[in-house]
Amino acid sequence: MENQEQYLEELSRSGYQIKGDAPDITGWAVKDESGMHIGSVTELLFDPRTSAVRYLIVDMYQNDMNVESKKVMIPLGIAHLHKSQDEVVLPGLHLDQYNLLPEYNVEKLGPDLEMLIRDVIGSPAALRLEDAMIEFDRNRFYDHHHFYKNQFFDRGEERKTIHELVEKIKNSK
Repeated sequence: MENQEQYLEELSRSGYQIKGDAPDITGWAVKDESGMHIGSVTELLFDPRTSAVRYLIVDMYQNDMNVESKKVMIPLGIAHLHKSQDEVVLPGLHLDQYNLLPEYNVEKLGPDLEMLIRDVIGSPAALRLEDAMIEFDRNRFYDHHHFYKNQFFDRGEERKTIHELVEKIKNSK
């Protein structure tokens, strides 16, 4: 097993609880910005050292996008919460990126897997600007924009507007 120290844990198998007004999003639909169904959130991975959720585990077995059926890890910071509709939106990912994401397996959690996910999801512009990470530095790894928690919670109105525009376009045809 690659993950010797088990530094990320599944929320459902731990004593950790989501606190404050943050909703439990397990079971919520996951969509792209046009409203296409990607899957659903089945689990959250968190870092018990910092009490921070790091990844959503998304089950893509029933999707509208012709992507491979599997469970994948999605960094929290690239997802956007849409509380009023009980859904999570993943903007800006291409079909190839979903297909390239490795299948989630709790036994394989570790730095190599996280670096692979970051490489698959990383935008070309962001990857050009960042220095190559030679060694996995746990203290700095989660400073990356893929893990910015505020992006997860602060996109509701923007998402609503995009969703309304897509509906208008569909209805005008």
